[in-house]
Amino acid sequence: MPPDSPRFRGAALTAQTITDRAWVISGPYDTGKSWGALWRLDSEARRVKGGQFALIRKVRADMDGTILVTWRKLIAIRGGVSVFGGEHPEWYDYPNGARVWVGGLDRPGKTLSGERDGVYVNQAEELDEADFETLTTRASGRGAATDTPMVWADCNPGPEDHWIIRRRDAGMLTLLESRHEDNPELFDDDGQITEAGRLRIGALDRLTGVLYLRGRLGHWVGAEGAYYTQLDENLHLVDYDRAPPGRRCWGALDYGFAHLLSFGVFVDDPWGNVIVLGRHAAHHWYISQHVTAMDELLAALGVSKAGLKIVAGLDCWNSGKDDPETIADKFAKEGYFLERANAGPGSRINSARAVGERLGNVAAGVAPSLFFNRRHGGKAVFDALTRMVHDPHNDEDVRKVNADAEGRGGDDDFDMLRYGVMEAGVPTPEAAAVGGKRPLVASYRPR
Repeated sequence: MPPDSPRFRGAALTAQTITDRAWVISGPYDTGKSWGALWRLDSEARRVKGGQFALIRKVRADMDGTILVTWRKLIAIRGGVSVFGGEHPEWYDYPNGARVWVGGLDRPGKTLSGERDGVYVNQAEELDEADFETLTTRASGRGAATDTPMVWADCNPGPEDHWIIRRRDAGMLTLLESRHEDNPELFDDDGQITEAGRLRIGALDRLTGVLYLRGRLGHWVGAEGAYYTQLDENLHLVDYDRAPPGRRCWGALDYGFAHLLSFGVFVDDPWGNVIVLGRHAAHHWYISQHVTAMDELLAALGVSKAGLKIVAGLDCWNSGKDDPETIADKFAKEGYFLERANAGPGSRINSARAVGERLGNVAAGVAPSLFFNRRHGGKAVFDALTRMVHDPHNDEDVRKVNADAEGRGGDDDFDMLRYGVMEAGVPTPEAAAVGGKRPLVASYRPR
């Protein structure tokens, strides 16, 4: 890459001029995020006479064989930089008196001992939010040599409730989204994939589950310690406008007021597969509001409300002193007749396992038999599964998680799903005989 004409595109190009006080460049693996962020660091050090900058990672020992290898290649291209510290460098000096300190948050030492004009963080997803806030105090602009003090970072996507996403949503940092097409080693100037691109993206295409969603697609999904590691959008998402005619439909409901009420519509197919056809969810709503939304969902799907079997959690049959009517009673008045689900608290582990079995395991040759409609809210149930993690007190169970004050997160969609899956049962011999076996999703997915 010529020193005066780097071939930056997309987010990496924006990274060369952005002056926001806090920004992060995110994206799937191998998009050139780190190269773009490092080039900005080197450019700032060359621009700011006497500037003091820092190159940071969570753990100092993780830097020598990773980000510093890339850094050495970059400064060799542009030239004129001297290093102090030999094999394990402590800082890099520039002819204009600027310095780039190197350190980890586990051993900050001199790296963060004073005010910095800029701080670049490699793999910021490893940091705690408190770590990042500490770094912002080191680049506050007090006594700065630069006119644009800032903290910036690159990162791989993590869970959708990661602090990076929360701070972005709160307007506390700018998130730049990079793509594989931004990397000139993978795609040429005409947007055509290169030979190196075919090889490297081919390797990413072989990832599965949450790793595929993050590393190949760049999605902020899933959770550390995920319970369902086989989730794959390419396998588990399908497309239905309406319920297929002549198939059995049923519903499942997990009630909540402060938490989400989650209502799902399920359908089977001739091979015994189960599809989450649609979903309604809301919190702080009353029964009449939910009924209106549920009516609209069923109408959109072409599913009759009359005679629709709906399985629900046991709490729908609880009543209070001030109101003898149960939640089931209230829904019955609106034409929705609930039945007790075969997946109460005592069977949580069994029903969680049943969901996992239907998700399949392609690596082991087990085809999935549970799918989620991209339309009508079905994908939200898939997304909820990516957030489910093991219970720290019982690894066989799914951790109980409550939604936040805005109704985000939580396990309400998961509870609804397990009720619906347990109601599906197993394929009948007659269903399994159709076509001889359950097909792979690619061979039957409706479009």
